[in-house]
Amino acid sequence: MTERYYLYAVTWPECSAESFGAGVDSRFPVELVCHGRVAALSSRVGLDQFDLSKLQQGTADLRWLSKVAVRHHEITGSLARQWAALPARLGTLFASRASLLEKLARCESHAAELLERLGSRQEWAAKIYRAANSGAACEMESLESAPAGAGAQYLAARANRLAERRQVEATIRQAVTDVETHLNTIADAWHRLRPLPATLTNRPEKMVWNAAFLVSRASLPVFQSACAQAAEELAAKGLILETTGPWPIYHFCPSLEDEGQSSAAASVVH
Repeated sequence: MTERYYLYAVTWPECSAESFGAGVDSRFPVELVCHGRVAALSSRVGLDQFDLSKLQQGTADLRWLSKVAVRHHEITGSLARQWAALPARLGTLFASRASLLEKLARCESHAAELLERLGSRQEWAAKIYRAANSGAACEMESLESAPAGAGAQYLAARANRLAERRQVEATIRQAVTDVETHLNTIADAWHRLRPLPATLTNRPEKMVWNAAFLVSRASLPVFQSACAQAAEELAAKGLILETTGPWPIYHFCPSLEDEGQSSAAASVVH
């Protein structure tokens, strides 16, 4: 059976692949392909399951694709908890072990420089939700569902509701700004991200803020303490702060792609 190589991340050659188990194709274990100062955490995949044309055209089975995505993130997440790593995009494929080694040879110097610069830094995610049963949420629902009326009394009531709604929104914005500003002073870098819809979070609460922070292991206790304190303060305002990590540096990783390389989610390097 002809097999391609699936890339999870570029890391240091001292990393051991034995603890990762099976890759995205469960028939093959995760392995380390080394070249000089860097290594590719990868695994073989069979063409009978990894049909490149279906991946590129978006016609792959969604259930299968979801399993691949989950396993991909499990492996890269486990790596990031132990080693500096430059994560690859989901579905990055190489035609052979030789083509993967050629890629490592081309990017070795740049990748090693990035890994050294990354050092012990890790990505942490922070999200703020508006609690579904909070006073702010109930007030917002009340304002949005208030019945219409007629005359001066209705107009005055409507103006009051709008003013109250603006006040609730201003309170949330200020709370978010305070948290963002404080965490930014601890992290080495940060990115504000688009809040995710409920269809992706699977939570009843509405996400009002989403950010990623690059934090050194030395600063991590201070960062986690600040998050815990912020969570208590936000809870009193009907807001929920959730922090997760460490994650691969998805939002802080410069591209290792060759100039002119396709930006498609799945690609083959020959």
